[in-house]
Amino acid sequence: MDENKETIEENPNEENSQDSGIPAKKDMKHLDFATSLVIMGVSVYTFYQSYGFYTRSRKAFYASPGFMPAIIAGALFLLGIYLLYQSLNKSSLKELFDRLGEAIPRGLKSARFKNTIIGLAIFGLYIFVLLRYLPFWLASVILLFGCFIYLKAAKIIKSAVIAILSAVGIVLLFQVIFRVPMP
Repeated sequence: MDENKETIEENPNEENSQDSGIPAKKDMKHLDFATSLVIMGVSVYTFYQSYGFYTRSRKAFYASPGFMPAIIAGALFLLGIYLLYQSLNKSSLKELFDRLGEAIPRGLKSARFKNTIIGLAIFGLYIFVLLRYLPFWLASVILLFGCFIYLKAAKIIKSAVIAILSAVGIVLLFQVIFRVPMP
């Protein structure tokens, strides 16, 4: 057992990655490549949208509502370039695209992808249905309770108590104490 423990400590990425389904760091360059492209795309879109805020506000750029999103988008773009550079370091584009081509179908079949889609659906239901027709506190209780049950985080009674206390705490803190209007 001590021998096995030493192996895990010497190569934590390789040993733990096989158990958790997460690839070792050296095997993630193709994912870093794809992530960098997504980050840069999102930052370009965000910058474009923030420029629209600036033009519609008819104020100086530094005083417009688009200033801060533009700054964040610029920083995000630079970080995307840095990640792209790291992913291309000692790798060819062909190799990265080949590995992405293998990884995407495998990823779409994984349990992690299924859980991600279910999580997005739960939050979509919360944003587009529950918040539209229910008061904030009730929609939040339902969301939290549903997440706890889906994730099997606690038993039903404990999940309900935590969800109710969390929603009450948020409403008291923000709506009552800080006087922030809730949706």
